[in-house]
Amino acid sequence: MAYNIVLISGSYYPNFSATGNCIHQIANCYVAKGHNVYMIARSPDGEENDIDYEGLRLIRVTSKRTKDLEMRRHLNEKSLYGKMRLTMNKTYWAISKLLTKSGMEEQLTKSYYNKLEQMHSEGIKIDCVVPCCLPLEGVKAGYLFCKKYNIPLFPLLYDRYSENRDYFRYTWAQKLKKPYAEKFENDVFDYSSKIFYIDNWEPYFTRNKRENAVRVEHPLVVKRPPVEGLPLNNPKRINAIYQGEVNHQMRPAESMLTAFANISKKDSDVSLHVFASGNAVEDIEKAAAANPDCINFYGKVGKVIADQYYASANIQIILANRDKEIVSSKIFESVASGYPIVYFYFSEDELSYGLLKKYPLVLFIRQNQVEENCDKICEWMKENCDKRVDFELVAKAYDDATPDLVVDTSLEMLSKA
Repeated sequence: MAYNIVLISGSYYPNFSATGNCIHQIANCYVAKGHNVYMIARSPDGEENDIDYEGLRLIRVTSKRTKDLEMRRHLNEKSLYGKMRLTMNKTYWAISKLLTKSGMEEQLTKSYYNKLEQMHSEGIKIDCVVPCCLPLEGVKAGYLFCKKYNIPLFPLLYDRYSENRDYFRYTWAQKLKKPYAEKFENDVFDYSSKIFYIDNWEPYFTRNKRENAVRVEHPLVVKRPPVEGLPLNNPKRINAIYQGEVNHQMRPAESMLTAFANISKKDSDVSLHVFASGNAVEDIEKAAAANPDCINFYGKVGKVIADQYYASANIQIILANRDKEIVSSKIFESVASGYPIVYFYFSEDELSYGLLKKYPLVLFIRQNQVEENCDKICEWMKENCDKRVDFELVAKAYDDATPDLVVDTSLEMLSKA
């Protein structure tokens, strides 16, 4: 029996966010198993439209903030008008976030909800809704709709809303809104048919036993189809690649940049290729300017392009997050590729460190010990650059990080309903 399954995401095709990529793999798995999939996602350009994409129906929603973000991209920030308008817009949204009881963008919640109601009014029998953790507005819309029509709800990779200080901008704002956030979480949990949660929720579910909760990992361990590589800048025998955010506070890039700058002084056959965004991009730009034959900075590119560059590299770099409880989705994509990985970590008690210990082709380098390990890094990359880990071994080691776990569990529950 083919079910009509609605998934809710934030950024999706063509600009996948990290969580968008997670739910993308879930969607592909549902499609592969013969089900009708509808993806409701935030518009990439402020325009609402429906398109067919990889076997599913992609329904795009927008909101005032989505349109404002699009407006910002076209502003001339060097002009006085551009600076004033940007400042006013940022101030408006900061104040709006502080004034709303939930801290959410409620107009976006309404946009997601209205699309669900529109599908219902068109006679589409929705068998279940699977909202991804970001944005929270999608989770709220899915919960309200499912509760109204008694439809199964399967929240996926649910984020720590009530405990996320950064979401509320200020500690005092988090404390003020925490009662609402905790009630919202509990209401969603009480109604959900099954909650799929990742490790940052483990303390909560250890304290509060729930039979409808199951721990999963980012569902990104999937076998990738062959990709024709794009040519890298200054290609060498060793082409290491890093893609993701770089952030002074949470994910600094100094260790990686120091390592490759030092390696390049002794070995000219090594290149680092960086695809990144974040407030530490300036560090990469400076390092690339100082080491043009070794460090190459490409800026931020879309997932399709990034995958093509990955196909031309032979070493993957992962940077640890200062918060040891945060696990980057990039880890699961990296191990699924089978490539050798160099992991720059802070401490052995990081969740990411423990996950990577299961992978047989990884070099662990503590970030405060980079300079004395540059020769070790270089020799390890030379020795392992042509090696690959068989996907079947990876899938077995990370069986909770395959999309099949979420998909098969939800389908089994629907078949018994």
